[in-house]
Amino acid sequence: MSFVLTQAGRSFFRAIIAPPKFLMFDAYYCCLMAGFNARKVGIPEDLDIEPFINGYPDDFKSQADIIAGLLIDAELDRKAIGSEDKISIEKEMVKLVDPTSATRLNPDGNRLLNLYAAAGFALLQERMMPPSNVEEFLVAYHGFWHASSMGHKP
Repeated sequence: MSFVLTQAGRSFFRAIIAPPKFLMFDAYYCCLMAGFNARKVGIPEDLDIEPFINGYPDDFKSQADIIAGLLIDAELDRKAIGSEDKISIEKEMVKLVDPTSATRLNPDGNRLLNLYAAAGFALLQERMMPPSNVEEFLVAYHGFWHASSMGHKP
């Protein structure tokens, strides 16, 4: 799977990407969690055409099942599919999952993951300035979640 963010996302995080301390995938993951939480997907045309990485970095490989599960949960909620609707749940899972892939997602699931990350980036960009260092970003990211938990829009 190829991970992509928006071109604006790459620019936004450029100053803090310092492997191995902070990878572009770390920024992507932060965006992804914000998109999942908001149950929003981005616009396909906004995605960068060049992937920043193909496949999960080593530290995230063991989280493939969890990320796939979060994607399914977000999609079920976004589409208002209730837990009692087993047939629709199964259809969504079949539509998104490939248990043999490294990400546990098929191409549709991979594309959707990138769209959730794009939406999450848009939310973060609304609430914070481009960070100049990792610590500044982490403080602002904490503030983003704190405001969300206090009932403010994410």
